[in-house]
Amino acid sequence: AGIDPTKVSYISYDGGGELLPAVLGNKIAFGASGFGEFLEQVKSGSIRVLAVTSEKRVDALPDVPTMKESGIDFTFTNWRGIVAPPEISAGDKQVWIDALTKMHGTDAWKAELEKRGWTDAFETGDTFGTFLKDQDTAVADILKGLGLTS
Repeated sequence: AGIDPTKVSYISYDGGGELLPAVLGNKIAFGASGFGEFLEQVKSGSIRVLAVTSEKRVDALPDVPTMKESGIDFTFTNWRGIVAPPEISAGDKQVWIDALTKMHGTDAWKAELEKRGWTDAFETGDTFGTFLKDQDTAVADILKGLGLTS
């Protein structure tokens, strides 16, 4: 895009609810968030998605390239998770994992993924914990590379 990323001013928002009016009101030049939060604005043409951070193009936005296709070697999953305190018992942890795994296998869950344009990145237990640590490392590396942290 011809922009030096180290010259960009970063403004943090708590979510799409705050970000959307800033983009629509031209208070910021662009934003990054889960596109599902803005799908109606994308469909109406109020905003345009420049790229997605997923490994592959998103079914709901087949004409939108990935960051990699746009020349930026970067992938990121906009995830949602259910977490518990560290002292949760092994038995209670397993009850939650079993319930969520059962829900994940339902047609209702698959329909919700489709409706919201979400990528199915379901993980549980230690695998999910490893995913979170990897995401933290990736984000820290990016922020450091942009000069936003030391």
